[in-house]
Amino acid sequence: MTDRPGNRPLRIFLSAGEHSGDAHGAALARRLRERVPDVRLEGLGGPLMRAEGVELMLDLVEHAAMGLIPVLKKGTFFLSVLRDAQARLAADPPDLVVPIDYPGLNLRLSRRARAVGVPVCFYVSPQVWAWRPGRIHKIARSVDHMMLLFPFEKPLYDQAGVPCTVVGHPLFDELRLRRPSPAFRDGLGLDPATPLVGLLPGSREHEVRNNLPLELAAARRVREGEPSVRFAIPVAKPSLQPLIEACCAEYPELDVAILPGKASDVARVSRAAISVSGTATLELLHYQCPTVVVYRLGRAQEWLKRRLLTTKYITLVNVLAGREVYPEFATARDCAAEVAERALGFLRPGRARKRCLAQMKNVLREVDLKGSHGLAADTVLRVARAARAGEVTVEGSPSIAPLPSAEGERSDLR
Repeated sequence: MTDRPGNRPLRIFLSAGEHSGDAHGAALARRLRERVPDVRLEGLGGPLMRAEGVELMLDLVEHAAMGLIPVLKKGTFFLSVLRDAQARLAADPPDLVVPIDYPGLNLRLSRRARAVGVPVCFYVSPQVWAWRPGRIHKIARSVDHMMLLFPFEKPLYDQAGVPCTVVGHPLFDELRLRRPSPAFRDGLGLDPATPLVGLLPGSREHEVRNNLPLELAAARRVREGEPSVRFAIPVAKPSLQPLIEACCAEYPELDVAILPGKASDVARVSRAAISVSGTATLELLHYQCPTVVVYRLGRAQEWLKRRLLTTKYITLVNVLAGREVYPEFATARDCAAEVAERALGFLRPGRARKRCLAQMKNVLREVDLKGSHGLAADTVLRVARAARAGEVTVEGSPSIAPLPSAEGERSDLR
């Protein structure tokens, strides 16, 4: 089966720049092949996408950088990637470019794709609802279609005149497929009456350094209030294990279980959790684990937060609910006592725990759209076929557009 006359298969260029994008790209590639077996997939990504048959011009995930300073240090490399990708798109245009998250690089790739006449269907909207909302107008000039993870994002894009589809967050589908480790509680030596509190310090070194000491200080106070409680930390990647062990060594009385790669089991079994803000809070939502959210800021970061953040909350679950479901503490001050107090409220039966669980169920009902990757694949194919039929008009020329200056590029690669 082919999707175009002349026996030329449909061609789609995917671009992912870090590990979660590589996972989304691999799942999307699998669903696209299920629907159109002869589809040609190429682009930028990582080992998971390559394993699903995506022909990579570069393993971009290997060079992943997050944050302003790390990105600026690799500015020359990223500029070279963008130029090479634009030249390839211009010389042999695919039917569609699908950038996946990683907006600092992928929005620039989107503009370059459209400049050479290739339409763009972007997967995972930048968080314009949280900061720099004016970016949505630049996005409107850079993409032909936006695939959204959350329903509350759609009115923003409708108002900006950007065609969009809510496909849901793929994490929930992935979690449904995960099988619990057998006898996980028994392996920790927990009897049915022993409450477990998960401590989730993040998946990046700077997050762990900033947040785990606060979580452990709060955990010590929780232990004072509930002496029977146990604690567990899932380790997101092996490189973080020595740092986590060093932090926990400062609190030997807590006897924290350090568990590589067990985030889902910890979230499933814990009666409550203390977690950094991020995707982990959605996993805790899926497993209906009441959570206190922390994010330790420096003084300068706290100043910037007050001036740049456009939402009342930093936690996705709270943003989705429009209210505080998970108590959150994003601050430079010592808040260990307050964090412990709220965690104890979730550990004990009572109003705080019941209210949190009820609100979590309401949020999950709204955002857990089953078959997210399949919906994304259907959207990609619909946009690609519309572009092939001439129903998507892309402004730009068939030759490579003039490149911005290197200094101008570096200023926005974040």
